[in-house]
Amino acid sequence: MKAALQLAPVLLPARLRLPGAPVPTEVDPPRIHRAEARAVLGDTRLVTLYDKASWSEGPAWWPREQTLVWSDVVGRRVLGWRANGAVDVLLDATPFINGNAVLPDGTLVHCEHGRRAISRSNGDGVATPIVTGVEGSRLNAPNDLIVAADDAIWFSDPTFGLENPQQGAPGVSESGRTAICRIGADGKAQRMADMTQPNGLAFSPDGRTLYASQTPEHGEGEVAIFAFDWNGAALTDRRRFAMVPEGIPDGFAVDRRGWLWSSSRVGVEVFDADANHLATVPTPCLCSNCTFDTEQARLFVTGGAHLWMLALR
Repeated sequence: MKAALQLAPVLLPARLRLPGAPVPTEVDPPRIHRAEARAVLGDTRLVTLYDKASWSEGPAWWPREQTLVWSDVVGRRVLGWRANGAVDVLLDATPFINGNAVLPDGTLVHCEHGRRAISRSNGDGVATPIVTGVEGSRLNAPNDLIVAADDAIWFSDPTFGLENPQQGAPGVSESGRTAICRIGADGKAQRMADMTQPNGLAFSPDGRTLYASQTPEHGEGEVAIFAFDWNGAALTDRRRFAMVPEGIPDGFAVDRRGWLWSSSRVGVEVFDADANHLATVPTPCLCSNCTFDTEQARLFVTGGAHLWMLALR
């Protein structure tokens, strides 16, 4: 009698949404505050790409896969929206991954609250920590991160993920500091500037200005987006850049014009490089973060259970 043929299991990504068109969203058109925003926004409105997450955060465009990557922090998954409209689980049972970014070689990098780490992955189910400490102490709970033009990884290291068991593992800060950190070519993290609960990060198009939001929850400091000069070695001349009218500037992105697109309680607030408030893009519920595709023809927005998209002119 012949032995039964043994087939190796084939592991496929868990598909949460089948391919399909976006769903129109019941929301008002953008509110234009200055005329220059009309040419970019017009009366375009958000469409819904997915609405079954627990808490959506950390959107990043993955050019190699033509995929929008984002985190369901509370649901402990990293998700991917595909060009055909499908949504797949890229990483499951994560250690409360929040922010995501993409290295030039197409590798994903992540902020992990649970393991208090910066990790990397190929979106294939496994993330490997690459940094767990800074200057002799354990990281707090890295929240958001970006990849600079010189390939350095910048990340914010507040304590939110140590204090909220829905989004992390309870713990204490070893350093007693919350800061903006940078991972250079040597693979080591360095604190570049202390802030009271730093959050979102983005560089200006020329790389000379770093924007960072400060979002303390208990009145320990000013809730605002700040700007720093970056000279390639140090951050200097900290100054307040802008405040959103309602809520907090949780996460944001900067486009090629130098416009900063920030989350708020009511939607996405758009500021030019001089901090003039250009427009408000309403969202159906609290907005957490946003990012662009490579061509900056689409703005992807996260908030609550949702991933939305806005077509730009």
